[in-house]
Amino acid sequence: MQFVIDETSWRFTGLVPMECIEPLESLLDRFDDVISDGHTLFYSDELFNIPVWGDKTFYDLYSPGCPLSIPREVQERMSSTFSGLLKWQEIESNWPESFEIQVRNAPIEIAQSVAWAQKQTIEKPSRPVACAVFPGGRESGFLPVTVERTVAQIWFVKDQNDYCRLFRWLIVSTTTNQAEMQKIAPSAFPLLDFADGAFNGIKDMKKPYRDLVQVLVHHLGVLSDHGLRIFQGRRQRVAAEFGALGVEISDENGKTKSDRLARRARTIEIGGIDTVFWWHTKLEPHQNRIHLNPDDVGNGGRLLIGIFCDHLK
Repeated sequence: MQFVIDETSWRFTGLVPMECIEPLESLLDRFDDVISDGHTLFYSDELFNIPVWGDKTFYDLYSPGCPLSIPREVQERMSSTFSGLLKWQEIESNWPESFEIQVRNAPIEIAQSVAWAQKQTIEKPSRPVACAVFPGGRESGFLPVTVERTVAQIWFVKDQNDYCRLFRWLIVSTTTNQAEMQKIAPSAFPLLDFADGAFNGIKDMKKPYRDLVQVLVHHLGVLSDHGLRIFQGRRQRVAAEFGALGVEISDENGKTKSDRLARRARTIEIGGIDTVFWWHTKLEPHQNRIHLNPDDVGNGGRLLIGIFCDHLK
């Protein structure tokens, strides 16, 4: 996935220091996510030259005497992040016919990086470019962008929720098999871990991948977004809380747990330790399961997804 920083969303005018610094650090967190997940992040050579607070550029805010001064630690973090980024003006790509854009029904504005993202997405729909935006500086989500009467849907990402939504959309909209899903899963479901080879089990489910992908993403999304909170509570409440979110889940009963073959079917050796995956979500009442292990949740760990299958003994 490719991202570009939307410099026109860096609008600090009217903000007090903490209202500026906290969102800025949140945006830097998203940059870290993009980079650590192996995606590409570009920025514009305009970013540090345009006014962001009154008539002052971002670099002007480095001055200790400025009422809205960027703290030293944030300056150093910015420097470290941007030292490894490319400017989109310096790479080989087609430029847009115009920098005048319209997002949804908003007024027409000049936004070079957004126009560039729109152009790249139109030319290569399989490699769309999303825009990373300053929280509060622009509406976020999957929005239509018009340039020269040509419209394309672009993702505007301001926080982790938008980031996950983008990659879940990407899985549902573009992937054709479990191997492609596996590549994107760490970005789409950041609070889940997956056992080696787990995604291969999707091939054993009773429906083709494209018929399953929507419900798979829903179940994994709920597990990632709410699993830690729910499993940190009373286990008697787990099924009801997931049920309210549209996911049927259950632990195996005593008879199944006492069956030697059933235990073996649900056991994976991970790091030299046998891990049993008793809990499972049900994509359908009678078939297609996602088996998980919540044992590390109480120690600050993540939910572990171990088995995708039709139905185990």
